[in-house]
Amino acid sequence: MDEFFDKIKDGAFKVKDGAELVAREIAKRTSEAITHTKLSFAINQAQSKIQDVYTEIGESLYAQHVNGTDIDESLVPYFEQLDKLNDEIDSLNSKRAELINSLQCSECGAFNPKDAVFCSKCGSKFEPADTAAAEIIDDSFVDDDDDEEIIIEPKKPEDAE
Repeated sequence: MDEFFDKIKDGAFKVKDGAELVAREIAKRTSEAITHTKLSFAINQAQSKIQDVYTEIGESLYAQHVNGTDIDESLVPYFEQLDKLNDEIDSLNSKRAELINSLQCSECGAFNPKDAVFCSKCGSKFEPADTAAAEIIDDSFVDDDDDEEIIIEPKKPEDAE
């Protein structure tokens, strides 16, 4: 009977030793995974900071272009593209202002309520002509490119399929 209990005891010690080995391996791999995650996070942060610096460089060069400073000619196509995109954004913001019945300040470009007397951003006084331009518009949208009026109508249930 002692032999039987010795075998059980030896088996229990083997299981215990195996469990300790598995626990050490899990702890090692977990530690490696945590270290890997921390390193990946640090790399991503550094890459994000690099992108921020690139953005600052680009904004600085574009500001120089806008101010008329001579810039490397190879950058001009990019600046022209930015000019077009900024013009498009300005146009879209103006149309949005019309839709929400607001005024855009001619000095700083900020949007203000239709009945504003002064700009909330720069304090410029609105002229009566500015407030007259902010009248409520209807459901139609006028495309400035060809002055053709486009009416936006809700879809009918049978058109939805």
